[in-house]
Amino acid sequence: MAPLLVLGLLEFVRGALVFSILPLYGRFVAGFSMEVIGTAISLHYLFDNIFRIPAGWLTDRFGGKRLLITGIVVSSIGISIISFRWNTYSFILGAVLFGLGISPVWPVVISGIAAKMPARQIGEALSKVFIAWLVGAGIGPVVINFVIEKSYRISFLTLLGLLALALLLTIAIKMPRITNQGMLSQSVFLKELFHELISHRVLYPGMFVQTMSVGILMPVIVIYAKKVFGLSPEQFNYLLIGGGIFTVLFLVPAGKLADRLGVKGPLVGGFLLASVCLILLPLQRLVVRALIVGAILGISYSFILPAWNGLMARAVSAEKRGTMWAIFMTIEGLGTAVGTYIGGKVWDTLGYRAPFYVSAFILISVAVFYAFGNIEKLIKEHSPDKLTNQS
Repeated sequence: MAPLLVLGLLEFVRGALVFSILPLYGRFVAGFSMEVIGTAISLHYLFDNIFRIPAGWLTDRFGGKRLLITGIVVSSIGISIISFRWNTYSFILGAVLFGLGISPVWPVVISGIAAKMPARQIGEALSKVFIAWLVGAGIGPVVINFVIEKSYRISFLTLLGLLALALLLTIAIKMPRITNQGMLSQSVFLKELFHELISHRVLYPGMFVQTMSVGILMPVIVIYAKKVFGLSPEQFNYLLIGGGIFTVLFLVPAGKLADRLGVKGPLVGGFLLASVCLILLPLQRLVVRALIVGAILGISYSFILPAWNGLMARAVSAEKRGTMWAIFMTIEGLGTAVGTYIGGKVWDTLGYRAPFYVSAFILISVAVFYAFGNIEKLIKEHSPDKLTNQS
Protein backbone atom coordinates (compact mmCIF):
# COMPACT_ATOMS: atom_id res chain seq x y z
CA MET A 1 0.00 0.00 0.00
CA ALA A 2 2.80 2.46 0.85
CA PRO A 3 4.50 2.16 -2.57
CA LEU A 4 1.13 2.86 -4.19
CA LEU A 5 0.83 6.00 -2.07
CA VAL A 6 4.26 7.16 -3.22
CA LEU A 7 3.24 6.43 -6.82
CA GLY A 8 0.04 8.41 -6.33
CA LEU A 9 1.89 11.42 -4.90
CA LEU A 10 4.48 11.48 -7.68
CA GLU A 11 1.84 11.14 -10.37
CA PHE A 12 -0.16 13.90 -8.66
CA VAL A 13 2.83 16.19 -9.09
CA ARG A 14 3.44 15.03 -12.67
CA GLY A 15 -0.21 15.50 -13.62
CA ALA A 16 -0.31 18.97 -12.11
CA LEU A 17 2.91 19.94 -13.88
CA VAL A 18 2.26 18.45 -17.32
CA PHE A 19 -1.47 19.10 -17.70
CA SER A 20 -1.75 22.47 -15.98
CA ILE A 21 1.37 24.34 -14.91
CA LEU A 22 3.56 23.81 -17.96
CA PRO A 23 0.83 24.68 -20.50
CA LEU A 24 -0.76 27.56 -18.54
CA TYR A 25 2.38 29.01 -16.98
CA GLY A 26 4.32 28.59 -20.22
CA ARG A 27 1.62 30.06 -22.46
CA PHE A 28 -0.01 32.82 -20.42
CA VAL A 29 2.76 33.85 -18.00
CA ALA A 30 6.00 33.18 -19.88
CA GLY A 31 4.46 33.73 -23.33
CA PHE A 32 5.97 30.65 -24.98
CA SER A 33 4.54 29.13 -28.18
CA MET A 34 2.67 25.83 -28.09
CA GLU A 35 5.65 24.27 -29.88
CA VAL A 36 7.99 25.23 -27.01
CA ILE A 37 5.52 23.91 -24.43
CA GLY A 38 5.06 20.69 -26.40
CA THR A 39 8.85 20.33 -26.67
CA ALA A 40 9.29 20.73 -22.90
CA ILE A 41 6.65 18.11 -22.15
CA SER A 42 8.02 15.83 -24.86
CA LEU A 43 11.57 16.01 -23.49
CA HIS A 44 10.23 15.40 -19.99
CA TYR A 45 8.80 12.07 -21.14
CA LEU A 46 11.82 11.31 -23.31
CA PHE A 47 14.26 11.55 -20.40
CA ASP A 48 11.84 9.72 -18.13
CA ASN A 49 11.99 6.85 -20.59
CA ILE A 50 15.69 6.99 -21.43
CA PHE A 51 16.55 6.32 -17.79
CA ARG A 52 13.66 3.95 -17.06
CA ILE A 53 15.49 0.92 -18.47
CA PRO A 54 18.62 1.44 -16.31
CA ALA A 55 16.27 2.03 -13.38
CA GLY A 56 14.52 -1.28 -14.08
CA TRP A 57 17.83 -3.15 -14.28
CA LEU A 58 18.99 -1.63 -10.99
CA THR A 59 15.66 -2.56 -9.43
CA ASP A 60 16.16 -6.19 -10.46
CA ARG A 61 19.68 -6.16 -9.03
CA PHE A 62 19.43 -4.11 -5.86
CA GLY A 63 15.83 -3.03 -5.20
CA GLY A 64 14.33 0.38 -5.76
CA LYS A 65 14.44 2.38 -2.53
CA ARG A 66 17.65 4.32 -3.16
CA LEU A 67 16.59 4.97 -6.74
CA LEU A 68 13.31 6.50 -5.61
CA ILE A 69 14.99 8.70 -3.02
CA THR A 70 17.51 10.04 -5.54
CA GLY A 71 14.83 10.51 -8.16
CA ILE A 72 12.55 12.54 -5.90
CA VAL A 73 15.42 14.89 -5.07
CA VAL A 74 16.23 15.38 -8.77
CA SER A 75 12.55 16.00 -9.54
CA SER A 76 12.41 18.67 -6.83
CA ILE A 77 15.38 20.45 -8.40
CA GLY A 78 13.63 20.39 -11.78
CA ILE A 79 10.45 22.01 -10.45
CA SER A 80 12.51 24.63 -8.61
CA ILE A 81 14.29 25.59 -11.84
CA ILE A 82 10.98 26.01 -13.68
CA SER A 83 9.65 28.25 -10.91
CA PHE A 84 12.71 30.53 -10.70
CA ARG A 85 13.24 31.31 -14.42
CA TRP A 86 11.06 32.28 -17.33
CA ASN A 87 13.49 31.74 -20.24
CA THR A 88 13.04 28.90 -22.71
CA TYR A 89 16.15 26.93 -21.76
CA SER A 90 15.46 26.77 -18.02
CA PHE A 91 11.81 25.95 -18.71
CA ILE A 92 12.84 22.94 -20.79
CA LEU A 93 15.70 21.98 -18.44
CA GLY A 94 13.37 21.87 -15.45
CA ALA A 95 10.95 19.61 -17.32
CA VAL A 96 13.84 17.32 -18.33
CA LEU A 97 15.14 17.01 -14.75
CA PHE A 98 11.69 16.21 -13.45
CA GLY A 99 11.34 13.45 -16.04
CA LEU A 100 14.76 12.07 -15.15
CA GLY A 101 13.91 12.03 -11.46
CA ILE A 102 10.56 10.30 -11.77
CA SER A 103 11.84 7.52 -14.05
CA PRO A 104 12.38 4.82 -11.35
CA VAL A 105 8.89 4.86 -9.82
CA TRP A 106 7.03 2.67 -12.32
CA PRO A 107 9.61 -0.15 -12.64
CA VAL A 108 9.83 -0.35 -8.86
CA VAL A 109 6.09 -0.41 -8.20
CA ILE A 110 4.98 -2.57 -11.15
CA SER A 111 7.66 -5.23 -10.67
CA GLY A 112 6.84 -5.43 -6.96
CA ILE A 113 3.10 -5.84 -7.54
CA ALA A 114 3.51 -8.35 -10.38
CA ALA A 115 5.86 -10.47 -8.26
CA LYS A 116 3.17 -11.03 -5.62
CA MET A 117 0.21 -11.94 -7.84
CA PRO A 118 -0.64 -15.14 -9.77
CA ALA A 119 -1.10 -14.71 -13.51
CA ARG A 120 -4.87 -15.28 -13.34
CA GLN A 121 -5.27 -12.23 -11.06
CA ILE A 122 -2.76 -9.90 -12.67
CA GLY A 123 -5.38 -7.77 -14.43
CA GLU A 124 -7.21 -7.05 -11.18
CA ALA A 125 -3.95 -6.34 -9.32
CA LEU A 126 -2.72 -3.93 -11.98
CA SER A 127 -6.11 -2.23 -11.92
CA LYS A 128 -5.35 -1.15 -8.36
CA VAL A 129 -1.98 0.23 -9.46
CA PHE A 130 -3.70 2.23 -12.17
CA ILE A 131 -6.29 3.48 -9.71
CA ALA A 132 -3.42 4.92 -7.65
CA TRP A 133 -1.99 6.43 -10.83
CA LEU A 134 -5.29 7.83 -12.08
CA VAL A 135 -6.32 9.23 -8.72
CA GLY A 136 -2.95 10.93 -8.36
CA ALA A 137 -2.63 12.09 -11.96
CA GLY A 138 -6.30 13.07 -12.11
CA ILE A 139 -6.49 14.95 -8.82
CA GLY A 140 -3.18 16.70 -9.52
CA PRO A 141 -4.44 18.99 -12.30
CA VAL A 142 -7.77 19.48 -10.50
CA VAL A 143 -6.24 20.63 -7.23
CA ILE A 144 -3.46 22.67 -8.80
CA ASN A 145 -5.94 24.51 -11.02
CA PHE A 146 -7.67 25.78 -7.90
CA VAL A 147 -4.29 26.84 -6.50
CA ILE A 148 -3.28 28.51 -9.78
CA GLU A 149 -6.29 30.80 -9.40
CA LYS A 150 -4.53 32.19 -6.32
CA SER A 151 -0.86 32.17 -7.27
CA TYR A 152 1.67 30.30 -9.39
CA ARG A 153 4.21 30.67 -6.59
CA ILE A 154 1.92 28.84 -4.18
CA SER A 155 1.37 26.20 -6.87
CA PHE A 156 5.08 25.47 -7.16
CA LEU A 157 5.46 25.38 -3.37
CA THR A 158 2.56 22.92 -3.17
CA LEU A 159 4.26 20.55 -5.61
CA LEU A 160 7.57 20.79 -3.77
CA GLY A 161 5.79 20.05 -0.50
CA LEU A 162 4.20 16.92 -1.95
CA LEU A 163 7.57 15.76 -3.26
CA ALA A 164 8.97 16.22 0.24
CA LEU A 165 6.14 14.06 1.62
CA ALA A 166 6.85 11.37 -0.99
CA LEU A 167 10.53 11.49 -0.02
CA LEU A 168 9.74 10.97 3.66
CA LEU A 169 7.42 8.06 2.87
CA THR A 170 10.06 6.43 0.67
CA ILE A 171 12.66 6.74 3.41
CA ALA A 172 10.27 5.27 5.99
CA ILE A 173 8.80 2.30 4.13
CA LYS A 174 10.48 -1.06 3.74
CA MET A 175 10.83 -2.20 0.15
CA PRO A 176 11.83 -5.82 -0.36
CA ARG A 177 15.01 -6.34 -2.30
CA ILE A 178 14.42 -8.10 -5.60
CA THR A 179 17.01 -10.86 -5.78
CA ASN A 180 15.78 -13.31 -8.47
CA GLN A 181 17.93 -11.84 -11.19
CA GLY A 182 21.02 -11.96 -9.01
CA MET A 183 21.17 -15.74 -9.66
CA LEU A 184 21.77 -15.12 -13.37
CA SER A 185 25.12 -14.16 -14.79
CA GLN A 186 25.15 -10.95 -16.78
CA SER A 187 25.71 -12.76 -20.10
CA VAL A 188 22.85 -15.20 -19.48
CA PHE A 189 20.59 -12.37 -18.36
CA LEU A 190 21.26 -10.33 -21.50
CA LYS A 191 20.83 -13.36 -23.79
CA GLU A 192 17.47 -14.27 -22.26
CA LEU A 193 16.41 -10.63 -22.24
CA PHE A 194 17.14 -10.28 -25.95
CA HIS A 195 15.21 -13.48 -26.68
CA GLU A 196 12.16 -12.24 -24.78
CA LEU A 197 12.26 -8.88 -26.52
CA ILE A 198 12.27 -10.53 -29.95
CA SER A 199 9.51 -12.96 -28.97
CA HIS A 200 7.09 -10.22 -27.91
CA ARG A 201 7.55 -7.85 -30.83
CA VAL A 202 3.84 -8.11 -31.67
CA LEU A 203 3.15 -5.87 -28.67
CA TYR A 204 5.45 -3.01 -29.64
CA PRO A 205 3.24 -1.20 -32.18
CA GLY A 206 0.43 -1.02 -29.64
CA MET A 207 2.74 0.14 -26.88
CA PHE A 208 3.97 3.05 -28.97
CA VAL A 209 0.96 4.35 -30.83
CA GLN A 210 -1.68 4.12 -28.10
CA THR A 211 0.39 6.34 -25.81
CA MET A 212 1.28 8.60 -28.72
CA SER A 213 -2.44 9.25 -29.20
CA VAL A 214 -2.73 10.33 -25.56
CA GLY A 215 0.44 12.41 -25.78
CA ILE A 216 -0.97 14.37 -28.72
CA LEU A 217 -3.67 15.78 -26.44
CA MET A 218 -1.50 16.55 -23.41
CA PRO A 219 -0.19 20.01 -24.36
CA VAL A 220 -3.45 21.16 -25.96
CA ILE A 221 -6.42 19.93 -23.92
CA VAL A 222 -6.41 22.65 -21.27
CA ILE A 223 -5.81 25.35 -23.91
CA TYR A 224 -8.65 23.89 -25.96
CA ALA A 225 -11.02 24.12 -23.00
CA LYS A 226 -10.10 27.77 -22.52
CA LYS A 227 -10.35 28.64 -26.23
CA VAL A 228 -13.59 26.83 -27.11
CA PHE A 229 -15.58 26.87 -23.88
CA GLY A 230 -13.95 29.87 -22.22
CA LEU A 231 -13.24 27.77 -19.16
CA SER A 232 -10.90 28.91 -16.44
CA PRO A 233 -8.50 26.33 -14.98
CA GLU A 234 -10.91 25.95 -12.05
CA GLN A 235 -13.89 25.30 -14.33
CA PHE A 236 -11.88 22.87 -16.45
CA ASN A 237 -11.60 20.73 -13.32
CA TYR A 238 -15.14 19.46 -13.81
CA LEU A 239 -14.28 17.92 -17.17
CA LEU A 240 -11.25 16.20 -15.64
CA ILE A 241 -13.26 14.99 -12.66
CA GLY A 242 -15.98 13.54 -14.90
CA GLY A 243 -13.69 11.43 -17.03
CA GLY A 244 -11.48 10.43 -14.11
CA ILE A 245 -14.33 9.27 -11.87
CA PHE A 246 -15.78 6.99 -14.52
CA THR A 247 -12.36 5.54 -15.32
CA VAL A 248 -11.66 4.73 -11.66
CA LEU A 249 -15.13 3.25 -11.08
CA PHE A 250 -14.82 0.83 -13.98
CA LEU A 251 -11.14 -0.13 -13.62
CA VAL A 252 -11.45 -3.05 -11.19
CA PRO A 253 -14.55 -4.60 -12.87
CA ALA A 254 -12.85 -4.22 -16.25
CA GLY A 255 -9.69 -5.86 -14.89
CA LYS A 256 -11.71 -8.82 -13.59
CA LEU A 257 -13.47 -9.09 -16.94
CA ALA A 258 -10.14 -9.20 -18.78
CA ASP A 259 -8.87 -11.90 -16.38
CA ARG A 260 -12.02 -13.97 -16.96
CA LEU A 261 -12.75 -13.54 -20.67
CA GLY A 262 -9.37 -12.60 -22.14
CA VAL A 263 -7.94 -9.26 -23.18
CA LYS A 264 -8.79 -9.03 -26.89
CA GLY A 265 -12.43 -7.96 -26.57
CA PRO A 266 -11.94 -5.28 -23.89
CA LEU A 267 -8.80 -4.03 -25.64
CA VAL A 268 -10.18 -3.64 -29.17
CA GLY A 269 -13.55 -2.42 -27.93
CA GLY A 270 -11.90 0.14 -25.69
CA PHE A 271 -9.74 1.49 -28.51
CA LEU A 272 -12.72 1.85 -30.84
CA LEU A 273 -14.90 3.53 -28.22
CA ALA A 274 -12.11 5.96 -27.33
CA SER A 275 -11.60 6.88 -30.97
CA VAL A 276 -15.31 7.66 -31.41
CA CYS A 277 -15.21 9.89 -28.34
CA LEU A 278 -12.18 11.78 -29.65
CA ILE A 279 -13.97 12.41 -32.94
CA LEU A 280 -17.08 13.69 -31.15
CA LEU A 281 -15.37 15.78 -28.48
CA PRO A 282 -14.19 18.73 -30.64
CA LEU A 283 -17.67 18.92 -32.20
CA GLN A 284 -19.31 19.77 -28.88
CA ARG A 285 -20.27 23.34 -28.09
CA LEU A 286 -21.97 22.74 -24.76
CA VAL A 287 -19.92 21.93 -21.67
CA VAL A 288 -22.47 19.36 -20.49
CA ARG A 289 -22.20 17.39 -23.72
CA ALA A 290 -18.42 17.58 -23.61
CA LEU A 291 -18.58 16.22 -20.06
CA ILE A 292 -20.70 13.26 -21.21
CA VAL A 293 -18.27 12.46 -24.02
CA GLY A 294 -15.36 12.80 -21.57
CA ALA A 295 -17.03 10.36 -19.17
CA ILE A 296 -17.47 7.78 -21.94
CA LEU A 297 -13.85 8.33 -22.95
CA GLY A 298 -12.86 7.59 -19.35
CA ILE A 299 -14.86 4.36 -19.39
CA SER A 300 -13.12 3.27 -22.59
CA TYR A 301 -9.72 3.63 -20.95
CA SER A 302 -10.86 1.68 -17.90
CA PHE A 303 -11.11 -1.32 -20.24
CA ILE A 304 -7.92 -0.59 -22.18
CA LEU A 305 -5.55 -0.19 -19.23
CA PRO A 306 -5.98 -3.46 -17.26
CA ALA A 307 -6.39 -5.56 -20.41
CA TRP A 308 -3.27 -4.18 -22.07
CA ASN A 309 -1.05 -4.23 -19.00
CA GLY A 310 -2.31 -7.65 -17.94
CA LEU A 311 -1.28 -8.90 -21.37
CA MET A 312 2.19 -7.44 -20.92
CA ALA A 313 2.49 -8.85 -17.40
CA ARG A 314 1.95 -12.38 -18.69
CA ALA A 315 4.78 -11.83 -21.18
CA VAL A 316 7.37 -11.02 -18.50
CA SER A 317 9.59 -13.55 -16.71
CA ALA A 318 10.00 -13.28 -12.95
CA GLU A 319 13.76 -12.65 -12.85
CA LYS A 320 13.57 -9.81 -15.37
CA ARG A 321 10.40 -8.03 -14.26
CA GLY A 322 11.99 -4.68 -13.50
CA THR A 323 13.99 -4.55 -16.73
CA MET A 324 11.22 -5.85 -19.00
CA TRP A 325 8.59 -3.54 -17.54
CA ALA A 326 11.02 -0.66 -17.90
CA ILE A 327 11.56 -1.52 -21.57
CA PHE A 328 7.83 -1.84 -22.20
CA MET A 329 7.13 1.46 -20.47
CA THR A 330 10.02 3.09 -22.30
CA ILE A 331 8.41 2.21 -25.62
CA GLU A 332 5.11 3.55 -24.32
CA GLY A 333 6.79 6.67 -23.02
CA LEU A 334 8.55 7.30 -26.32
CA GLY A 335 5.11 7.28 -27.88
CA THR A 336 3.98 9.89 -25.37
CA ALA A 337 7.07 11.99 -26.02
CA VAL A 338 6.52 11.93 -29.78
CA GLY A 339 2.82 12.59 -29.29
CA THR A 340 3.27 15.71 -27.16
CA TYR A 341 5.50 17.27 -29.80
CA ILE A 342 3.05 16.34 -32.56
CA GLY A 343 0.15 17.75 -30.56
CA GLY A 344 1.66 21.21 -30.21
CA LYS A 345 2.84 21.23 -33.83
CA VAL A 346 -0.51 20.08 -35.23
CA TRP A 347 -2.36 22.70 -33.17
CA ASP A 348 -0.14 25.49 -34.49
CA THR A 349 -0.31 24.37 -38.14
CA LEU A 350 -3.72 22.69 -38.67
CA GLY A 351 -5.96 24.20 -36.00
CA TYR A 352 -7.42 23.35 -32.62
CA ARG A 353 -9.55 20.37 -33.74
CA ALA A 354 -6.77 18.56 -35.59
CA PRO A 355 -5.03 16.98 -32.54
CA PHE A 356 -8.27 15.18 -31.59
CA TYR A 357 -8.77 13.77 -35.08
CA VAL A 358 -5.14 12.66 -35.40
CA SER A 359 -5.37 10.93 -32.02
CA ALA A 360 -8.63 9.19 -33.00
CA PHE A 361 -7.14 7.94 -36.28
CA ILE A 362 -4.20 6.42 -34.40
CA LEU A 363 -6.50 4.55 -32.00
CA ILE A 364 -8.63 3.20 -34.85
CA SER A 365 -5.45 1.94 -36.54
CA VAL A 366 -4.21 0.08 -33.47
CA ALA A 367 -7.69 -1.39 -32.86
CA VAL A 368 -7.74 -2.82 -36.39
CA PHE A 369 -4.17 -4.11 -36.01
CA TYR A 370 -5.01 -6.15 -32.90
CA ALA A 371 -8.54 -7.09 -33.98
CA PHE A 372 -7.09 -9.28 -36.74
CA GLY A 373 -4.21 -10.71 -34.73
CA ASN A 374 -4.48 -13.44 -32.07
CA ILE A 375 -2.28 -11.61 -29.59
CA GLU A 376 -3.11 -13.83 -26.60
CA LYS A 377 -2.10 -16.95 -28.55
CA LEU A 378 1.16 -15.35 -29.67
CA ILE A 379 2.03 -14.31 -26.13
CA LYS A 380 1.20 -17.79 -24.81
CA GLU A 381 3.40 -19.42 -27.46
CA HIS A 382 6.32 -17.18 -26.49
CA SER A 383 5.68 -17.05 -22.74
CA PRO A 384 8.74 -17.09 -20.48
CA ASP A 385 7.72 -20.43 -18.96
CA LYS A 386 7.41 -22.12 -22.34
CA LEU A 387 10.67 -20.68 -23.55
CA THR A 388 12.37 -21.95 -20.40
CA ASN A 389 10.93 -25.46 -20.85
CA GLN A 390 12.03 -25.57 -24.48
CA SER A 391 15.54 -24.59 -23.56
